[in-house]
Amino acid sequence: MQRRFWVSLVGFLLFSAATRVCCAAEFSMPLFAPEYGTPPRSYHDSKLVSITFKTTAEALQKLVPKPLTPNKDNLVSLYIGRFNTPDYRNDDQLFKGDSYLEAGFVVPVNFEKQSGGYSLALYLNKTGPAISGREIWGFPKKEADIAMVDDQGTITVTMERLGAMLLQATFRKGEKVEPVVQRPPRARYNLKYIPSVKKNAPPDVKQLTSYLQETTLKELYKGKATLLLGGTNVDPLSSIPVVEIVKAEYMIIDGTVDYGEVIYDYLKQRNK
Repeated sequence: MQRRFWVSLVGFLLFSAATRVCCAAEFSMPLFAPEYGTPPRSYHDSKLVSITFKTTAEALQKLVPKPLTPNKDNLVSLYIGRFNTPDYRNDDQLFKGDSYLEAGFVVPVNFEKQSGGYSLALYLNKTGPAISGREIWGFPKKEADIAMVDDQGTITVTMERLGAMLLQATFRKGEKVEPVVQRPPRARYNLKYIPSVKKNAPPDVKQLTSYLQETTLKELYKGKATLLLGGTNVDPLSSIPVVEIVKAEYMIIDGTVDYGEVIYDYLKQRNK
């Protein structure tokens, strides 16, 4: 009787431990050894250059998926910066933070009456930080070789991928903005797309996702910038004409990326 009790107790404890591991790991691929934990993600003291430029209406019409509508001023925002993410814990699992360079193209858009920014293409110099962004929110992230050098207030950025130059930019710091006026949160839109394992089949997931982007401006500088875009057939950045640079800034920020929602499901709409 006593032996049966201890066998049952050990079995219960093993089952409970396995259940905890399973549930903690269910959020991430691979299930057995999760790559990341649940949101939110945060980043601190991240330094970035923001360049807003005017392109053409024809280019934006090709790049922005419906039901989003591109801004009438034909603007695109490019940010290039170093993001610092701290360690974080989910239950008994510790996920290590990282420091990485990222360059992202964001188009100001509207969804119904809600304005926000549509993530067109995001490049990182590390694969790890890109995985959760793609799998959870649908950020269009991929790896590239990025260099960002600050030489006495002149910041030079180069980005290459597969041996081809994709981006060259310079930013010269000007006036420091004081006091810093905080900017309101805004919607950030991603096209989450997961192809099917079946040949010639439609994607398994095609959704427009949204979350509320919240940042805290800690320092802000105005400045002047130059920008040259290159490209290849798989990274056609040069197909986005840089007609005119309308604003350039340097900033130090904190921010959070939290859970969002699916605001449009293309597959469900197609099956109606």
